[in-house]
Amino acid sequence: MALNGYWRFMAICTLTFPGTFSFQQDQPKVLLLSFDGFRWDYIYKVPTPNFHAVMKNGVHVKHVTNVFVTKTYPNHYTMVTGLYAETHGVVANEMYDPILNQTFSMNHLDIYNSRFWEEACPIWVTNQMEGHRSGDAMWPGTDVKIHGVFPTHYMLYNESISFEERVAKLIGWFTSEEPINLGLLYWEQPDEMGHIFGPENPLMGAVISETDGKLGYLVSELKKAKLWDMLNVIITSDHGMAQSSRERVIELDQYVDRDLYTMIDHSPVVAILPKEGQLDQVYKALAIAHPNMTVYKKEKIPNRLHYKHNHKIQPILAVADKGWEILQNKSDFSVLGNHGYDNTLPEMHPILVAHGPAFRKNVSKEAMSSTDLYPLLCYLLGISPLPNNGSFDNVTDMLAVAVKIRPTSYEQESYAYFIGVFLGSILVIVFLLVFIKHLTHSQLPTVQVQHTEIAQPLLQG
Repeated sequence: MALNGYWRFMAICTLTFPGTFSFQQDQPKVLLLSFDGFRWDYIYKVPTPNFHAVMKNGVHVKHVTNVFVTKTYPNHYTMVTGLYAETHGVVANEMYDPILNQTFSMNHLDIYNSRFWEEACPIWVTNQMEGHRSGDAMWPGTDVKIHGVFPTHYMLYNESISFEERVAKLIGWFTSEEPINLGLLYWEQPDEMGHIFGPENPLMGAVISETDGKLGYLVSELKKAKLWDMLNVIITSDHGMAQSSRERVIELDQYVDRDLYTMIDHSPVVAILPKEGQLDQVYKALAIAHPNMTVYKKEKIPNRLHYKHNHKIQPILAVADKGWEILQNKSDFSVLGNHGYDNTLPEMHPILVAHGPAFRKNVSKEAMSSTDLYPLLCYLLGISPLPNNGSFDNVTDMLAVAVKIRPTSYEQESYAYFIGVFLGSILVIVFLLVFIKHLTHSQLPTVQVQHTEIAQPLLQG
């Protein structure tokens, strides 16, 4: 987006004078929780009493269509921006930016270059720009300085920190003298064990039960803190999981020399950067290589995937069919479960349940898109959404009170708000300067100083 400098300026203004833009004493509060890799149907595989208790007293969305590629970083950023991956720019877990000539890697935690994140503005930045406070426990991207802003409170990513400690931090932030109104919480399971066992393995039953227990612990602690009935809590995930097998491996080494290309992102959707002058040769070799692998040149990626209009998307994309893996050699095979496949596959879809004063009770909703979550969060927080690919219309049936549908053009509404805040910032600064000047003069009555009038405003709008 083209507003990076503007967002930085507004962040400085609103974070310097937060009280000026916070008009409500009792702000609505929201907690967004992601259990990584929690597939939509896991709640039916084994008893999950805590999930079902939330569903009975809240809303359950049966089918959530997430964004392509169905991987961790793109989908977590979609949830907090409402944008497709091609728009928010976090297009994969492993990326190469040809303009910056730099890489981004989830596997190596090489994720802290702000410029990989700044094609969009996540909700915690907007929330703070409107004068509120955010607290984030390990949510992807929250420990990165984006548009010059960190969350008000955040935890540096450390997988070894327990779920219980993360919950304690958030509750402390919600109940402090200067409480947050937005909390984000991330937990790595059941994704990690889903990769190891595969989703259809009976051993996943214990992992799902343990995750359900984590939800139960969260609810219990929120009740102890007298937060459960006042918080709007959304429990969701980034993606599902599909079963893999050593018998379903496509070996690229059988079809093309690995010296002709660099593999940027990995199975089951492989981003390929051919060496200079080798694009056509690599594409032709792979396009007809295997019946369970579809290979696209970037410009031919289907529009329905919303995955070609970004410079970090590589010239060739190889997409495996469900349950297949694309590796350079079979010896690289290491997982029995994986995700990243086409986002229309039910196996890739995440869970979503919601509870709180804003939500209806014991209601099942058929479907929504993960992009719709962002305008819903903005509504719950009472903040203005930035332009996004979601639809607030799609989620109003989750709400306990009927609401007037917001305008379909978020851009006009959001920009008008920021213009208002911009002008308000100038007025506040001018007022403070005049007040300080007056105070100084009143305390020094005997000093005779000649002043010249200020012919122009101190700041130009």
